[in-house]
Amino acid sequence: MKIFKLLLITSLLLYLTGCEEKKSDSSKVTTKNTQERNAELNNTEENNTVEPKYTFMLSDINETNRSVTIENKHIEISNVSENVILLNFFATWCPPCKGEIPYLADLKNKYKGKIFVAGILVNDTPEKAALHDFFKEYGVNYFVSVGSQNNDVANLAIKKLHLPKDLPIPLTILFKDGHYYAHYEGAVPIEMLEHDIKNVLHKD
Repeated sequence: MKIFKLLLITSLLLYLTGCEEKKSDSSKVTTKNTQERNAELNNTEENNTVEPKYTFMLSDINETNRSVTIENKHIEISNVSENVILLNFFATWCPPCKGEIPYLADLKNKYKGKIFVAGILVNDTPEKAALHDFFKEYGVNYFVSVGSQNNDVANLAIKKLHLPKDLPIPLTILFKDGHYYAHYEGAVPIEMLEHDIKNVLHKD
């Protein structure tokens, strides 16, 4: 009887151990399959997705036009020789935006010939005379687009960066050799922005 009980217990232990091992193996297989599936999807997206190019026209208060072409997170702006591009989406009614303008103007002066600063006016349609006064008051010394396609450029940038549609401005984006480097949501400390600018400039 004792031998029978001992054999029964041993058989049960072996059975339970086997189930646990199978369960563990099954879990590993499932995880591996999921990882492989995700890798395949990523490869498919990378290899088969053709990213379209979008071209917009930027126009400043003096009706100077610059075309901007965006492909994925790459940007090209006509008649720009500088390697570093700083885009700043702003509005004249936005206090944080106004607070950033003098710093952007200082950066433009400090890194003259090295960075191209462009303001892009969004969700704002002030009169031309009011814009002249605004630029004078805040010392704007860089290209500012007031064109009709500004909001389209902003919406595409938000989409490419996977940002919420109701993202508050200012939004600042830094590019090096046309390639996305970093973006800053809301007012950004000038020290942080200049630190990143120095980093991209030193990569030359």
